[in-house]
Amino acid sequence: MKLTSILVAMLLLCVGALPVFAGGATDRETQLEEMVKELIRENRQLNQRLKAVESELSQMKQQQASQQAQMGELAGMKAAAQQDADAWYRRFSLGGGVTGILMGTLGDANSLSNIRSTQDVSYTIDLNIDADFAKWGQFFVHLEGGDGEGINNEVPSFSVPNYDAYKTTIGIDTAALTISEAYYALSFRDDRYGFNFGKMDISVLFDENDAAGDETTQFMSNIFVKSMGINIPEPDSFYCPAFMLRAQPVDLVEFKVIGAGVEEHGEDSVWHNPFDDGMIIGQINIMPGFLGKNGNYRFYGWVDKRRHVKVSELSKFSINSHNEGLKYADDELAGWGLSFDQEIVAGVTAFARYSQTVTDDRAVWNKDDNAWEIIPVDQSWSVGFQLDGGLWNRGGDAFGFGFAQTLLSDDYEKANTHTANEKYVEAYYRFMVVNRFALTGDFQWIQNAGGNSKIDDIYIWGIRSQIDF
Repeated sequence: MKLTSILVAMLLLCVGALPVFAGGATDRETQLEEMVKELIRENRQLNQRLKAVESELSQMKQQQASQQAQMGELAGMKAAAQQDADAWYRRFSLGGGVTGILMGTLGDANSLSNIRSTQDVSYTIDLNIDADFAKWGQFFVHLEGGDGEGINNEVPSFSVPNYDAYKTTIGIDTAALTISEAYYALSFRDDRYGFNFGKMDISVLFDENDAAGDETTQFMSNIFVKSMGINIPEPDSFYCPAFMLRAQPVDLVEFKVIGAGVEEHGEDSVWHNPFDDGMIIGQINIMPGFLGKNGNYRFYGWVDKRRHVKVSELSKFSINSHNEGLKYADDELAGWGLSFDQEIVAGVTAFARYSQTVTDDRAVWNKDDNAWEIIPVDQSWSVGFQLDGGLWNRGGDAFGFGFAQTLLSDDYEKANTHTANEKYVEAYYRFMVVNRFALTGDFQWIQNAGGNSKIDDIYIWGIRSQIDF
């Protein structure tokens, strides 16, 4: 029995007994009756509150049980999600693209250029596989194949018109898919520091440019994509053993050091003693962000330790004699360069590139011609701009225009007649047909191709298709 009920019963007994002992004192009886009624009301209220509390306790128990069930379910889902995230197929990503180029020359040139109206087609396919090892880094594999050399063999210029062409045929009209790159990359401190090593394309590791650095989406001519291959000699095997150290201690500056084995040793590939006669490159990129606009100001220097011969030495021997009796130069080829890109206003980016070989009196071995050749170009530069299609409500489109020049070396000019510096103009418009599929119209003009002032100007047109997946 509840305490309040006991008190009420006792008071009732007292009230009933009062008239007997007090002789019917009505005033006091009335007061006691009022007190009893008040106690009864309070008892009812207390009972109601008690029921409410019991109800709340019951609801809380039910909610707690429901929450525990939900937490158990969430824990199970989290464990399943983690298990799925750790699955092997989640650690790999796949991407790539297919590039097709139709390119031709306009009109006829004179007999010195030996160029007639012609059209050629080329295609390349790129397949990129990325294996993610979380905090232990990533492993990248780049598969590449293609066929057709475009019109590169028919235009005698130092800068090739179709820089994308890459022939990997193993028979007539049969192209192989080769492993162009396979390397490990480790980054830490929010990707501010990194280390890569393996088989890499060193040309994409330095001299980058946001407006003029991708032959599949921007300019097609070599001189508007890279200085390498013009006055920076390309590796004997274009994809070679290499490493790269990268550091960005602050947002403003990034440093790179690149080393690569770039020379074939007789019958041996670049993988034999790769760093005995290699190339070392250092680059600093300053990113000031003027007025909130993106910009990159890259400065780099390079040293090529491959075997080179003084031009004066060539007169003593046959130029087709690779190793017989030639005295190799003691010092290495060296040079420096810069590559700037700066957003001027929203959708308008300007670029500039310059590079120079500072070592004179040098000849290099041309494995394609199987002969020594005087380094023809010791300086090259290019300037231009890119307009984003968002300026005319075509966000995927772009228009680019560039002007460039290669400057002949003194040794080359002395050894040849009718010499003149090559000049280039290129303009393109990229039209995004649908997402991941674009068509580009391209026009090029070359003056003094091959450094020969007697060759007529060359006009080149091109159409490029690009499919990304």
